[in-house]
Amino acid sequence: MIKQVELTNRSGHVLRGIVDIPDEGSRFPAIVNVHGFTGNKSGYKNSYTQTARFLAKHGFASVRFDLFGNGESDGEFEDMTFTGILEDIEDIINWTKQQDFADPEKVILSGQSMGGYAAATAAPRVNPYALILMCPGAGMWFGCKERAEAMEAKGITSADIEGLCFATSFNHDLYQYEPFSSAAGYEGPVLIVRGTADDLVDDATCHKYETLYSGKCTYQTIEGANHNFASASARKELNESILTFLQALK
Repeated sequence: MIKQVELTNRSGHVLRGIVDIPDEGSRFPAIVNVHGFTGNKSGYKNSYTQTARFLAKHGFASVRFDLFGNGESDGEFEDMTFTGILEDIEDIINWTKQQDFADPEKVILSGQSMGGYAAATAAPRVNPYALILMCPGAGMWFGCKERAEAMEAKGITSADIEGLCFATSFNHDLYQYEPFSSAAGYEGPVLIVRGTADDLVDDATCHKYETLYSGKCTYQTIEGANHNFASASARKELNESILTFLQALK
């Protein structure tokens, strides 16, 4: 079953999403997935949609919202903040726990790219049942404050990202959240997945997260996959890796 859903976040803005629910049974483990920078709930070429439908066939529900200022949700992209993303994640997690399709004790947090960085940062706050990080984009933090200040020194307070207005204020807010210290404290099981041909998130970043999570972390690479796992074989391997991780939690 696929449902279009809405929730009102703590700031009074409506977030719009999609829920995929297995056809048989009730109170399923539920994966809340966080999309990446400039992304949306469907993922690159519908990758999140494919994963959600695959997992539903195996007894897992999926919850996918557009973050504030993205996709079909309220707000403008230029008003998005990393603090706001973390608050949205917490609001979505709490909403999911209240839904009759979800097992409130088994809500899993997942994210790709910036969504992975945000999910890792949010995990110590929301304490999900498990955590899935797909090419977590911690690298966007390094130099973020300096880049914003360099632009502002030239009188520039926003950038045009293929039609989206990106405010330098985002980077000033982001600077509060050094990725690895911010992620410290989560003690549940973790899956990290990266494509070996990813040119945006390097192997060292994933290994640093792996070390942070000690013996409770599985780090898996997909040979030849890029940042978006943009091939049929890469997506198949990614989905099977996620399923294997989730099934081991039961």
